[in-house]
Amino acid sequence: MSRLLVRASAACVACLALAWPNEPAHFAWAADKPRETPLSPADELATFQLADPRLTVELVAADPELDSPVAVCWDADGRMFVAEMIDYPLGPTSGRIRMLEDRDGDARYEHATIFADGLRFPNGVFASRGGLLVTAAPDILFLKDTNGDGRADEKHVVFGGFGEGNQQLRANGLTWGLDNWIYGANGRSDGAIRRPAAPTEPAISIRGRDFRFLPDGSRFEPTTGASQFGQAADDWGNRFLSWNTIPIRHAVFDQSFVERNPHLADFAVRDIADPGDTGQVFPISARPTTFNRERTDYYNALAGLTIYRGDALGSEYAGNAFVGESLTNLVHHRRLTPEGASFVSRRGEHGREFLASRDPWFHPVFMTTGPDGALYVVDFYRRWVEHPAFVAESLRSGVDWRQGHGHGRIWKVSRRENTWPPRPAPNLSRLVSTELARRLSSPNGWMRDSAHRLLVERADPQAGPVLRATIADNRFATAKPHALAVLQALGLLDDGTLLRALEDGEPRVRQLALRMVAPRLPHSQTLAQSVLNMSDFPHPVVRFELPGALRLLDTPAKTNALVKLADLEAADPLISVAIVGNLGSAAEGFLPRLLAHDAAWRKSPSAAQMSFLSRAAAGMCSATDERMLTACLHALGTSGAEISPGELAILHGIDQGLAPRGQSLRAMLAKPDTSLLAYGSKIRALTVGAERAAADRKQPLDHRLLALQVAVRFGQRPGDLVKALLVADEAQAVQLAAADASSQLDKSALAEIFGQWQDLTTLVRRAVLNSAVRSRAGADALVSAVEAEQIALGELEPAVRFALREQRDPELKRRIDSILLPAHEEANRAQVVARYEPLAGRAGDRTRGAALFEKHCIACHVIQGRGQRVGPDLSGVGSRPKQSLLVDIFDPSRELASNFAAYTLVTRTGQVLSGLMASETAAAVTLRRAEGAQDVVPRAQIEELRATGKSLMPEGLESVLSEDNVVDLLEFLAQPDARLLSGT
Repeated sequence: MSRLLVRASAACVACLALAWPNEPAHFAWAADKPRETPLSPADELATFQLADPRLTVELVAADPELDSPVAVCWDADGRMFVAEMIDYPLGPTSGRIRMLEDRDGDARYEHATIFADGLRFPNGVFASRGGLLVTAAPDILFLKDTNGDGRADEKHVVFGGFGEGNQQLRANGLTWGLDNWIYGANGRSDGAIRRPAAPTEPAISIRGRDFRFLPDGSRFEPTTGASQFGQAADDWGNRFLSWNTIPIRHAVFDQSFVERNPHLADFAVRDIADPGDTGQVFPISARPTTFNRERTDYYNALAGLTIYRGDALGSEYAGNAFVGESLTNLVHHRRLTPEGASFVSRRGEHGREFLASRDPWFHPVFMTTGPDGALYVVDFYRRWVEHPAFVAESLRSGVDWRQGHGHGRIWKVSRRENTWPPRPAPNLSRLVSTELARRLSSPNGWMRDSAHRLLVERADPQAGPVLRATIADNRFATAKPHALAVLQALGLLDDGTLLRALEDGEPRVRQLALRMVAPRLPHSQTLAQSVLNMSDFPHPVVRFELPGALRLLDTPAKTNALVKLADLEAADPLISVAIVGNLGSAAEGFLPRLLAHDAAWRKSPSAAQMSFLSRAAAGMCSATDERMLTACLHALGTSGAEISPGELAILHGIDQGLAPRGQSLRAMLAKPDTSLLAYGSKIRALTVGAERAAADRKQPLDHRLLALQVAVRFGQRPGDLVKALLVADEAQAVQLAAADASSQLDKSALAEIFGQWQDLTTLVRRAVLNSAVRSRAGADALVSAVEAEQIALGELEPAVRFALREQRDPELKRRIDSILLPAHEEANRAQVVARYEPLAGRAGDRTRGAALFEKHCIACHVIQGRGQRVGPDLSGVGSRPKQSLLVDIFDPSRELASNFAAYTLVTRTGQVLSGLMASETAAAVTLRRAEGAQDVVPRAQIEELRATGKSLMPEGLESVLSEDNVVDLLEFLAQPDARLLSGT
């Protein structure tokens, strides 16, 4: 289930809402109070409203045959297996797997058997190898009925070590992948995973990542993205993730790509929501009783994401996403529109929801496509779906959190004309392999996945001819990816069949074939030529996949193909990242050839082209192969008076790539014995040109910003340039870039900037302070300025104070404590909250409150599509009482979720970084901080990494908020209106 409340904001509390009168009258909140008793299934059915009148809802299973269902799957013969989390939320251990059968063929599962019981919070089931895989943290179990009595007599742990965090937030969501792996959702509790069958193997961390494993349990791997409850895949193998406040994201790059390119990890997962989507939902049930008093008319408790892949709703729903809003009793629908190599997701309905119920006990927590092609909805059906861990301790004991257990329903949605007669049970287990292979041409994704899985399990080569014929047939495009994957799993995928797929008329078939072809290209000229010919193929998914397919090829033709592709796609961020991350052997000659390909790349590159050049050089120089550094420098040349933005972009990228290795190009060039001396004069000329360009207001803004970064890194007196650009009449973007660059200055240069403090704007002052605390020199200069009373102590916002306290130098820490402790003596947070409680009864000014919210909060939170997704989306926090909002503001760590705990990272060079753990791999750690900025640090450069146990939102806002400020901020939060924010 989805977590219903995320406290622990990362900068401040936030909220959003359009005014209540803007809600459509016919879908306004019901006025009646939430009901405390269950309805019969028939009465509950009468409460449903479907947005599409052509569809209908039918009951397929209900209590007493069900109790607290949270996930379902079907075996090869159409028997339904249900995970029953009866022990939710706090036990005792009583979880079960129920087997349901429709023995009379009327589409109602009337026969129930307890397949397994005594399980710890089972929350996911997946049919595999004649049995079931069940997620029940800390384990993934394998259960099998070997004697045919309907009960599992075989039980063993396949993988162990999954985190046993909150029962809503555990590993779940097992799904079949087109690549023959089984994928799972992290759930937000992480873990260090071990195979009991191989006790000597090291544990595998999945912190901040999802996972996958082979069906036989022989391999386990972390994979990109982190889904909360439920994940999904479409017909073409695209993987989608969800969060309690984010309906759908796209996992674009796989884990192997991220491991090769840790500096590109930020591109691995993409938020694909329409930018105009406010996150509002439209329930028709009574406003629920929630102990956290959050707004519940925005995304709050999303769970059970699926991509509909059946044929019983109609073709217009194929490939659409469905996710349950489990707290507000509705199923939300989104249409996915291809956009380049990814998608945009838009609401399927406006002002209403796909399926909504007036019954407050209807809790849709899981959706999936069934054997008959219908959409199935798992209804937890209890009074409470909230978890007491997210409720104030004083309120927990007075509530029966399992009220209504013993109930549960499963519904199916289909077109009215599809409701009768019901489709027969699939009986796939009785089919010979050739017949199974023919089932890959079914219009129903469940049928294709199940046939695919069985063919892989059987490993029967007799299916080969039918699979090859499927690929040659032009009628069933969605069958071809399955056929390719099964042939690959069986070791029967020959070059001729793969070549046919590479030339298929459906681009997405080509895309999957490109994923498979990479290891063969060095050994097959025919396949290599076919792939090389696609560099200008008109469909973006093919161009996106092409660099990965060419990764292992080592020929000049590969370089030419990637240069052509880069020239076409520099403006597409995903394709350009795919090129940079898969240069491989082409890297050495890539940049010189690209600059020679078109003079515009060197002399007048666009912003996208400069970003591409810099990113490519950074990727090349982050490798330990010193030939890559020489290749990048060679692209600059050794002479030439003309200074070009393209060359500056490459020089900047070189420096960015070397920094994580603990190296400096400037220091390397200063060594008398270096082989790089030949490039020194060129770099000096580029630096002088960069200093001129950064200061030249006639230059394009993008060129100036890039030049500034180069000049600060390589100039002789970068402090003079930074100080000159911090003047109030300079472009704001330039001022802020100069402020950010000040983190690279030495103490004396920063002291000069602090000496002109009164001439800086408020916005620039904040940026300089946030930049200064990222280095020891900057922290030292800042403390000196405070000691000299150049900077008032009151100007140090809580985030700056927090960063200062993280400094490690003993003498500097003593000075920091001496200036901070008298003003802020580690105030007891509860006492601070109590001090401000009398303000909750005062009326404030919402407009002034909006300005305070924008100043202190929006850098880390999304509100109506605006802001940065660092901390949780706080769109639903608006109806919290003002007393509770005071806790959020002044005691942000009181109820801290582990995934919103701040980490402190100290590099070997002494840099101190703080942020939320965005991702963690074997190669690097990524921290996300305010404004959405990220720091990617290779593990080799990490001296210390620790969780602070506190929110990234710092304590101590009372030091920068007057009582009137607090009153105004509370007023805006209690009655939010995004139109009051600037730029809205």
